[in-house]
Amino acid sequence: MLSSTIILFTFFTCLLLFWIRWRKRKMSLFERYGIPGPKSNFIFGNAMEYNKKRNKCIDEWIEKYGNIFGFFLGGKPWVVCCDLELIKLIQIKEFKNFMNRDLTLPDGGVPHNLMLKTLPLQCDEDWKNTRNILSTSFSTAKLKMMSTLMSKPINIFMEKIEKQKESPFDIAEFYKKLTFDIICRTAFGIQTNVQNDETSKFVQSVYNLSEVDSSDMLSILSICFPEIEPVPTYVRKILDAIKYAINFPSAKMVFDTCSQLVTSRKNSDYHPPDLLQIMIDAEGEADGIITKLSSDVIVANAVAFMTAGYDTTSTILAWCTHYLVKHPEEQERVRLEINENIENNKIEYADLPKLKYLSQVISETLRLRPLSSLAISRNCSKDFHYKNIIIPKGVTVMIPVPNLLKDCRYWKEPENFNPDRFSSKNAGLIDPSIYQPFGYGPRGCIGMRMAQTVMKLTLSNLIKHYKLEPCGSLEGEEELSLFIPRPKNGIMVKATAITS
Repeated sequence: MLSSTIILFTFFTCLLLFWIRWRKRKMSLFERYGIPGPKSNFIFGNAMEYNKKRNKCIDEWIEKYGNIFGFFLGGKPWVVCCDLELIKLIQIKEFKNFMNRDLTLPDGGVPHNLMLKTLPLQCDEDWKNTRNILSTSFSTAKLKMMSTLMSKPINIFMEKIEKQKESPFDIAEFYKKLTFDIICRTAFGIQTNVQNDETSKFVQSVYNLSEVDSSDMLSILSICFPEIEPVPTYVRKILDAIKYAINFPSAKMVFDTCSQLVTSRKNSDYHPPDLLQIMIDAEGEADGIITKLSSDVIVANAVAFMTAGYDTTSTILAWCTHYLVKHPEEQERVRLEINENIENNKIEYADLPKLKYLSQVISETLRLRPLSSLAISRNCSKDFHYKNIIIPKGVTVMIPVPNLLKDCRYWKEPENFNPDRFSSKNAGLIDPSIYQPFGYGPRGCIGMRMAQTVMKLTLSNLIKHYKLEPCGSLEGEEELSLFIPRPKNGIMVKATAITS
């Protein structure tokens, strides 16, 4: 018995010592490759410092270590790249070596097997084939068709604004419900009545999917000790299955509901012009063979558009409103453009190209409030030589877009809100490798034009009929989030009807 105990103790001691040696070598990766960067903690890497400061942390590291440096987010090595020549190589010229993305957590933080079939998480040929087919779903003609489904949710939104009767309210919450309503209708043709404060387990489940962050224990384990995967990921799925079993909001509820909708639609003669039907009908060509999306891929990507689409779009709308109430002269300029170009009370898809200054306002908002630095990343599939450095195979390259968008080397008075940066006169001077709020190159956001359509329709209808004034602080503080910089305290406004 004693000898068995000694053997076990010796075995685990050797195993621990082996792991410590292996971990130390792993955490010295950048030193071996001659890539500068902050000294990393043995357990957390640089995650604690990064989580505390986020974009400010990247700014400090850029100033200290230059345009290319490495850091460890837990146990995962990341190379930060602000070198514009290298950015263009990674996202365009050498795209084959940097085709795949890293969403920080193996399943993007969503505990369901179908997440791996979503466009952001797909890799190599699977991604290429799916992207080829899905790209047809966001053509101008398809967006025009889907825009007809946006009218009713926007009308409900306007009615909700009218009921405020100049009382202060948080318009960020209104946008959240509006965009959720729009995405549900345009993605699946389903009505949630969420704008009238009706909720359900399905609605709450979708909300929960967008609340992923790096602060819960399982996420910390995945980030700090990727070598123990897939254990934390399995535990997340087990916990989600338990929630589903006891009728709590869960990822499984969302995917099961959406799967039922896809099956029902395929067996139905009802074919509305929504994204679900467009994906079912969509075709692509690979090696001369016509291909279609499988039901699993349709379900996965419809859920992805629903969860990511409503959250990012509502957040950008909130920040646009923040700047328009903070700068009333800009709001009046947008209103004047609308009144000069559109006579009808109701603004439709065909009217949007006339609203150039509104587009500039949205573009400037995206510059000041982009997604987090983690949002645009690329995995290096093999050792990549660039000048006097080598980016190691398996490392994730981060394009720190928030930092590039406020870099005084590229922008005059970068902290100021100035939509004229994006006027037709200046647009040609903007480098797309610097200004890339939706990404750049073949892996850029496929839903960009749809998001812009929702934002333009919403803001133009709102500003045409209401003068928005601030109520409370105009500081615009952000809450810390893994990907989306939401307003920490909402956007409190007062809406006064404009009489003709």
